Amino acid sequence: MIVTEIYRGAGLGNQIWNLVVSRILAERHGYEWGVKKSTPYKARKFMPDFYYGKEVTGGHTPREGQQPATLPDGIVNYIRERSDLMPECGHTAIKFDDYLWNDLPDNSKLDGLFQCMRYIEDRRDDIREWLKHNINVTEYSSDDICVIHFRGGEYLITASWLPPEFYENARDRMLEINPNMKFVVVTDDPENANKFIPWATVVGATTLDEQEDIEQGTGFFKYKGGNIGVDWSILHNAKNVIMSASTFSFWPVWTSSVNPNVIAPKYWFDYKTSTGWWRGVDSIVNGWNYIDRSGKLFTSEQCKKEWNNV
Repeated sequence: MIVTEIYRGAGLGNQIWNLVVSRILAERHGYEWGVKKSTPYKARKFMPDFYYGKEVTGGHTPREGQQPATLPDGIVNYIRERSDLMPECGHTAIKFDDYLWNDLPDNSKLDGLFQCMRYIEDRRDDIREWLKHNINVTEYSSDDICVIHFRGGEYLITASWLPPEFYENARDRMLEINPNMKFVVVTDDPENANKFIPWATVVGATTLDEQEDIEQGTGFFKYKGGNIGVDWSILHNAKNVIMSASTFSFWPVWTSSVNPNVIAPKYWFDYKTSTGWWRGVDSIVNGWNYIDRSGKLFTSEQCKKEWNNV
């Protein structure tokens, strides 16, 4: 059996990458799969039927995402995803791991980020089924509405936050497509969303009176808002999306069936600093558009061609 563990310190998007890719790897090798639920799945309220595989018992990990003190029952290997330093930026690269793909031994516990398109791009229909949700907000699903995802909170002290100019440039490109476009924002941090994007209206979970009873976010930031499944559904149904470099917005938009018009930050996590590299290395999504710091728009095909020539 291949085991992954749900960690409290991981945001929902990161939890999903671990759950989805570990299941894909297990199925690829013909192994059983299971989830050690040491902390709740952050989508459990709006994905009540999520499948966790075979029951996992035993094992203890004193520090999330690190070497376990003891492995779960029946598990004999602990394997961490490949980790290489990127000399261009000094950050750890997020790269496809050939060993996991081709030689992963059975009865292993896996840890890592796994945020590479190659793991998942051929399994989108399956993943849509795995991530079925019980909220369906269609109010903002219109050709004349663009939904912006603003990731605030603790993200604003990381390398991956996006400056106001990113949203302004993406807005201008959207208006070139449709001059009648109106803009709304879903966010975990409405206070900073209003500072960064004062020209768009905050909608969704943080405007609800009912408060989320599942701890969301990571680190020091405490989310204050309603069921985040509302934001997930708004993004999932949107016909036009301006993405932040966030795994939370990645999943509902990538699994959408409406073929949305997407503008995302070029170079993904390193939008502000890259001179040509992508982090993650395999993060370009077919069919999405990417915008650089000058406001120039690139198709996914153009981005891949440019990246392959670096």
